[in-house]
Amino acid sequence: MILYSLYILIGLLGLVLLLTSYRFFRLSRAQASQITSLQQQLSALCSAAVGSDERIVRFEQALMKMREQQNTMDLGQPQQQSYEHAIRLARKGVDINQLIDNCNLSEEEALLITRLHGAQRHSVTDLH
Repeated sequence: MILYSLYILIGLLGLVLLLTSYRFFRLSRAQASQITSLQQQLSALCSAAVGSDERIVRFEQALMKMREQQNTMDLGQPQQQSYEHAIRLARKGVDINQLIDNCNLSEEEALLITRLHGAQRHSVTDLH
């Protein structure tokens, strides 16, 4: 009887070990499946992050280009208005020194504007 009880006890222990092992096996498979899923999600996030980084770089480049264009336009506008004002003054007969002072031009710029747009002091018949 003791031997029979001992076999039953060993059998029960074996059954408990088998059930516990099976539970651990199922748990291990479930965790492996979750790990695979998380790896796939992480891979997708990394791919998306790389794509986002590339788009951000393109946006930053486009923004920098627009800033440069804006700065170029901002720098060009006042000078263009200054030249237009100088041309109007030259057509009215203002001398070079006044163009330099009033329009912030260099002497060469004022001389050129005066030559191109200055009031005609001589008629065409006086030159021949």
